[in-house]
Amino acid sequence: MMSKLNALSSILLISLLSLSVAYAEEEESFMLDDDDSFMLEDEVEESAEEKSFSHSIELGGLYNSSNSQKFGEYSGLNKQGGYVIGNFDFQHREPYDSESARYWRITGTDLGLDSRHVGAEYGEQGRYQLFFEYDQLPHHRLPGARTPFEGVGTDSLGLPDNWVRGISTTGMTLLNDSLRQVDIGTERRKYNGGFKFDFSKQWQLKLVLQHEDKEGLEDAGAVMGISGFNPLSIVAPKPIDQETNDVDMQVAFNGDELQVQLGYHLSLFDNHIDSFSWENPYQLRLPDTSGGYLDTIGGLSTAPDNQAHKISLSAAYRLAARTRVHGSFSYGLMLQDDAYLGYTVNPLLTVDRSVPRQNADAKAETLHANLVFTTAPIKNVDIRSSYTFDQRRNDSPMDDYAVLRNDSENQITQQSSQTIRENLTYGRSQHRFKIDTGYRFLAKNKLTVGYAYERNDRDYAEVEHTDEHNAHIKLASRFLNNLNGWLKYEYITKNGSEYDGNSLYLQSHTEQYLATVPEPVRFENDPLLRQYNLADKNSNKLSFSLSWLPLDPLTVGLNGHYNQDNYKQSELGLDYADNFSGTVDLNYAVNENLALYGFYSYEYFQSQQDGYQRFSNAELLLPRDPDKFWQVDTVDKVNTLGVGFDWRVIQNVLDLQLDYSYSDALTETRTEQGEGLNTEPLPDLKTKLHSLNLRANYRIMENARLQLSYRYEFYITEDFALDNIAPDSIDDVLSLGNVSPDYDAHVVGLSAIYEF
Repeated sequence: MMSKLNALSSILLISLLSLSVAYAEEEESFMLDDDDSFMLEDEVEESAEEKSFSHSIELGGLYNSSNSQKFGEYSGLNKQGGYVIGNFDFQHREPYDSESARYWRITGTDLGLDSRHVGAEYGEQGRYQLFFEYDQLPHHRLPGARTPFEGVGTDSLGLPDNWVRGISTTGMTLLNDSLRQVDIGTERRKYNGGFKFDFSKQWQLKLVLQHEDKEGLEDAGAVMGISGFNPLSIVAPKPIDQETNDVDMQVAFNGDELQVQLGYHLSLFDNHIDSFSWENPYQLRLPDTSGGYLDTIGGLSTAPDNQAHKISLSAAYRLAARTRVHGSFSYGLMLQDDAYLGYTVNPLLTVDRSVPRQNADAKAETLHANLVFTTAPIKNVDIRSSYTFDQRRNDSPMDDYAVLRNDSENQITQQSSQTIRENLTYGRSQHRFKIDTGYRFLAKNKLTVGYAYERNDRDYAEVEHTDEHNAHIKLASRFLNNLNGWLKYEYITKNGSEYDGNSLYLQSHTEQYLATVPEPVRFENDPLLRQYNLADKNSNKLSFSLSWLPLDPLTVGLNGHYNQDNYKQSELGLDYADNFSGTVDLNYAVNENLALYGFYSYEYFQSQQDGYQRFSNAELLLPRDPDKFWQVDTVDKVNTLGVGFDWRVIQNVLDLQLDYSYSDALTETRTEQGEGLNTEPLPDLKTKLHSLNLRANYRIMENARLQLSYRYEFYITEDFALDNIAPDSIDDVLSLGNVSPDYDAHVVGLSAIYEF
């Protein structure tokens, strides 16, 4: 719950401002000690403007005009009204010429918001350090969500006693009367603490403990019904109540030539909600021959409790003055043995066979090894090479499961059933090798050429392995004393073993079931389809950066990149993808009191996907109908502009900062399809954002100032998937409804900052 600005906060703010004015009349009595023994000799005569203070307190209030979940998505400013401004920073460090090197610091930021942070540390330089942090982060989502379900926030959702079921949402006659507002979002609270201890100048021990709680609601989709003619779905508020505990421990040795670090990481995840169920709001579409079980409940399991362990070792050694080797190794173990919930939560269904084991007994191991060698064998030449091995091995048991689909059918135990499937344990091994050679010439130029190779071997995938080759060249140059930059080109090609699109289908179904399916239609995905991350492709990448100083106070920067991916053998799926991003920025120091800046960025993304419409695998036994092929060409364009200034209007009295940015994003979707398909084009997606931040600081005395802040944001979207979507807009989906996250927000803040 947000901390609203109340009468007590107002009194505290007025009191602080009054005290600041009163202190201004007796300024000398509240100045730091005149002893300047802690200053360097040439700093004794420094002016007051350069004097620093150890502690600061900021207290005030702000008003937010917007009632938008999107505007306060992560800040906590999601409600209209007043909030407290609360920040502090207290710190102390013993003087440099003291026998002690102790220090401490306590900080707090955004204390009046749900995005607050508090931290503390205490230690002695070079010997030990104790620290603690508290961090809170909200995430507000789905503005305007509404649901007819009762019991929101619990693991069991019910319907009103007078609920009227329908074969679709249009038949739910009491839906609108039953809708109630729900806040879809989560809040994370993280506690982090530990210590660091230096045994000597070379040996160090560090321990960090972290506890995190996450609570709230998420939107969850679920389906009742088992065929394409009975797709009855809901989107419901799913409760979240989780905690994660992490332990990080490190022992390090830092020598002149050798550095070694040994670490251990433990992560324990505990989900306080094991399952989530709901009462079915629909009537059966098809005749019910088994007692009306579709009119009862459905359920989903949640993320299971699990644990992860990781041991790591890294070392670096200087072999010679210009030669160094660095290596790292880690072993990870992930375990999950949460008890199974059973095949269904529906008590009216017949279950003849229990799950094959009490829990998944899941176990996965990871190995990571990396070796890096750098040397400069001769003048103007340097070489860097590396090898990396990364493996994920899944040792979980595999069994046949007689699945009850969507809590909507009696269990079928015959081995010839398509509902009996084996869980596949996916794994991967990766080898990466890279070498780069750089040569400096003509004093201010460097040419680097390199080659990288990557091999991925996969368990239970459409391809057994892929090989990727990357050849690249980079030229860096200081063309003139005030002009420097670099240009890099990469050519990448990826090729895999034979693509077997139905391999997982064949490996997960029983032999008895496959015997009932004609061989030409033993697949789930279209045989012409290629998954883009496994498909063969060629890529061209060009990146650049340029920095120019035409005048002493003016700096101009230019950087960007262009990528082109061509999936050369994919008949269906992603065909190609291009993207470009470029930014130009300027910084101009008019004088010592005024600095200006500006930037412009342009991003362009284009991709093309090819597909084919079919209702059953049997259709592909006949020649393909050319009128059922379709193509989608998507183009994203984003323009972003920003300007601002930092202005000391009156030296040591008044300064102003202003930032303004504008972003305009457009997504165009063009479709091409045969005469037998829907030819209506998809509407464009549009997003515009104006953001203005203005801050003024007025110093009323040497160690006290007033800060006035103003923030304005205007955000508007056009999204056909979100706009004007009510819970019953789709016949077969009872949703939470959607509202475009448009808002017009003004936030005004006034605070007093006192330093001492």
